[in-house]
Amino acid sequence: MPKTAENLDTAYRSLKSLLVEFEAPGSSRTLKGRSASELDFDLWSVPDAAAEERSSKEVFFAGIRRQKTFVGFYYFPIYSVPSLAASLAPSLVRLLKGKSCFHIRSLDGDLLDQIRRALQVGLEDFQKRGWV
Repeated sequence: MPKTAENLDTAYRSLKSLLVEFEAPGSSRTLKGRSASELDFDLWSVPDAAAEERSSKEVFFAGIRRQKTFVGFYYFPIYSVPSLAASLAPSLVRLLKGKSCFHIRSLDGDLLDQIRRALQVGLEDFQKRGWV
């Protein structure tokens, strides 16, 4: 396996482990993980009583997709609230391609911590909105 593919596989596994940390069944911050294949993983909000008022009962939170040359990290909070981008580290913002997709080609501890902080900020925003 080429080194690049190994790096992407490692990045995917690390990001998936991080997303799973935010999947907390039975807590006040419930997000539900889903995987359509072994190359993707998503977190969705779990409906509560307030969700009955919305037409869509679940809201996408974040996800990852293993692509050929990068791991796509999809982070919906900055799509729904673009001002959240100001809370992200500049080195993470440089990886933003489009409105909510980050292209991760290599992952170190610092970048993983930045993504963890972004997920926490996004979770807090979703909680304020009553989406989780």
